Amino acid sequence: MLLLSALLIACKPQNANTNDDLQSGKDSTQQASSSYLTDSEEENSSLSEEELSGKVVALTSHDFRQKVVEVDPVNGFRYMKNVPCVIDFYANWCRPCMSFKPTYHKIAEQYKGQVIFYQIDVDKAQDICSLFGIQSIPTLLFFDKNRQPVKMVGAPSEEEFRQALEDFIAK
Repeated sequence: MLLLSALLIACKPQNANTNDDLQSGKDSTQQASSSYLTDSEEENSSLSEEELSGKVVALTSHDFRQKVVEVDPVNGFRYMKNVPCVIDFYANWCRPCMSFKPTYHKIAEQYKGQVIFYQIDVDKAQDICSLFGIQSIPTLLFFDKNRQPVKMVGAPSEEEFRQALEDFIAK
């Protein structure tokens, strides 16, 4: 019964897309007021072949903090790459997440070398979900250097996802 309740709360229907933040350019994370977006000479901007391969890279909480976003309790967070990325927060038991998966992988292949595509299993990274206010899945977070992340909730169609990605890259 508890699992069923969690499933109903955590997973939204496919038509529950909200990309208003992408269209308005507003930040949608809870960390907006405390985020820091400074360039650092010590930044970890090195990109692996895997990240630019057009494949989706699975991340753990540890990987996320070491390779993608530096988290500082006082200053907030800083994206560490020089190439934009999208992070798909998902769970294997979430039907909308699984129906969106082929689209996410297809777009990742099409943007090979231009955008990094990550995925994080919410069941294995609750600390990261809490950090970014992930309350429904699938949720996509778009990151780019010196910009606030943008959140998209729900499983978008291929066209909606492509348009949101293009809008984010263009800004």
